[in-house]
Amino acid sequence: MISEQKQPEWLDLKALQGHACVSERTLREWIHRSIDPLPAARVGTKILVRRTVFDRWMEAHQIRHVDVGCIVDQLIAGVTN
Repeated sequence: MISEQKQPEWLDLKALQGHACVSERTLREWIHRSIDPLPAARVGTKILVRRTVFDRWMEAHQIRHVDVGCIVDQLIAGVTN
């Protein structure tokens, strides 16, 4: 039977790097964004991010498919009408 190791809920930036597959610099940029920053807590000198909050934050920033052809068609239809 494979033992499932439970991940901690709070991750420091080094641990979050592994979880997110991004650099510490990128994480710090996300945390300090002026619009929609990544929620984080400072405990002493450490910056901690709740893993579940990070996962939800990432889900909210998914790249969405935009049908540019449809937008152009609507613009052209608006001009010609």
